[in-house]
Amino acid sequence: MAEKIENHLTEQLCEAIASLKNEKQIANFLEDACTISEFKALAQRFEVARLLDEGVKYEDIVERTGASTATISRVKRCLVYGKDGYETALANLKKKHHETRSPRVIRKAKFEKERAERKKAVRENG
Repeated sequence: MAEKIENHLTEQLCEAIASLKNEKQIANFLEDACTISEFKALAQRFEVARLLDEGVKYEDIVERTGASTATISRVKRCLVYGKDGYETALANLKKKHHETRSPRVIRKAKFEKERAERKKAVRENG
């Protein structure tokens, strides 16, 4: 039987995070609440979710993030069968960035994605 995650302590934690006013306050809280490794692992998982959402292949995600295939599979499982936490955060972030990203930044992101695809093609074709 799966362990129930939600209880009064986790609800209190979520309420505390939601009460924070900006990214700096959230970063400060996470730095206090997590070890450096835990904080980095959360950031890595979110980047894996973002890349999976963009359709990037596992091999490229391993190369770009250093995440194990087990971590990538776990994040993928959450994207497919989870409670839409990653999807909600990714959608909110996309909306925020779309409102604030300059055309130059958008072109650079597209270039980086295309460059990663070209590198992969070169690796596959020898």
